[in-house]
Amino acid sequence: MNSRLFQRDFSIMILGQIISLFGNSILRFSLSLYVLDVTGSAAVFGTILAVSMIPTLVLSPFGGVLADRLPKQKIMAILDFVTAGMIVSYDVIFGSIGSLAAVAVFMILLTLIQAFYQPAVQASIPLLAAREHLMAANGIVMQVQALAGLLGPILAGMLYGIGGVKPILAASAVCFFLSAVMELFLRIPHDKRAPEASPVRTALLDLKEALFYLIKENTCLFKLLIIVAGINLFLSALFIIGLPYLVKIYLGMSAQAYGFAEAALGLGSILGGLLSGLAGKKIKFKQSHFFLMGTPLLLIPVILILLTGAPDTAVYAVLLFSVMTGMACAAMFTIAAQTFIQKSTPVHLLGKAGAFVSTICVCALPVGQALYGGLFELFSDRPWVVVLAGSVISMALADAARMTLRNAEE
Repeated sequence: MNSRLFQRDFSIMILGQIISLFGNSILRFSLSLYVLDVTGSAAVFGTILAVSMIPTLVLSPFGGVLADRLPKQKIMAILDFVTAGMIVSYDVIFGSIGSLAAVAVFMILLTLIQAFYQPAVQASIPLLAAREHLMAANGIVMQVQALAGLLGPILAGMLYGIGGVKPILAASAVCFFLSAVMELFLRIPHDKRAPEASPVRTALLDLKEALFYLIKENTCLFKLLIIVAGINLFLSALFIIGLPYLVKIYLGMSAQAYGFAEAALGLGSILGGLLSGLAGKKIKFKQSHFFLMGTPLLLIPVILILLTGAPDTAVYAVLLFSVMTGMACAAMFTIAAQTFIQKSTPVHLLGKAGAFVSTICVCALPVGQALYGGLFELFSDRPWVVVLAGSVISMALADAARMTLRNAEE
């Protein structure tokens, strides 16, 4: 393997990811905003987002099996072409006047595709980057995702304010098409493995092997995944539902203001990725629980300013600061964890184990989204109560992660 990080295929994959993730970012932002604008309900908004997550939970492990069995670049290219075609079809049929049900189905189909796409991307990273560059490679991938999260909502907020969903559909379709074309030129190492049985039985055997590895051979990681699932339930879902609710419904701000709030999340991820890249090997997985603790702690300013009845602009400014710095902490933990998983997992299990990791981590997210949708509606005049509850529980879970990480082997 080339010892340089930015060798040809890694560079092509990163460039393709920038384009694809940007298209995904503006599309998801505009669809979420459309749902919130049409319903004005945190409960309905949370429920639709929760339901759209189900394909990821159910199918990600099978996406991992495909990523280990089939050429990864073909999986990525085909699915990006399919996504572009699906967006064009939706635009032709519904345009900017799609019903709420049509938008919900569309969001479900998008997450279904991601269930097969993301395992292929994650399993490709350790095959395109040398072991000594893995932390830096994961940091770059995180920064690419964050860059899309930073620029996508800003542009989407402006486009949505001007022409609604329609121009965003066109722009995202072009992004996915260009990404697919680039992925046709990727060369990712692939060892073809002959199936031991029928396709269905082979898939089940592969999943059993990956699950056995996590439960029996990497027990520390498995325990940590359960804790992270709890943090996603109480903290990640709080960010996903709370941020748009507070900006659009509670503060009554514009689509552009919501775009900048989402961009603050992306900026935080970029900051976390940069710090991880600069720190490199100095960041030990055993100490990464500090980053988990930092995210809920940084929500304390939001709780305090909501309690004081400060002007909307002051609340908005504090909210942006807290989500940006909190996301930086979350990104640093994610990069450290991803690097640990890739280093400790056998190559033939990378896709399957990675998909199981993702599934376990996000399995509680739909429940959290539906839960917070209802809670923000219930405490509509006192949203600080919801933020406080989520923060306190997340701090307790971060402390549990500290105890679990004592046994982690670097």
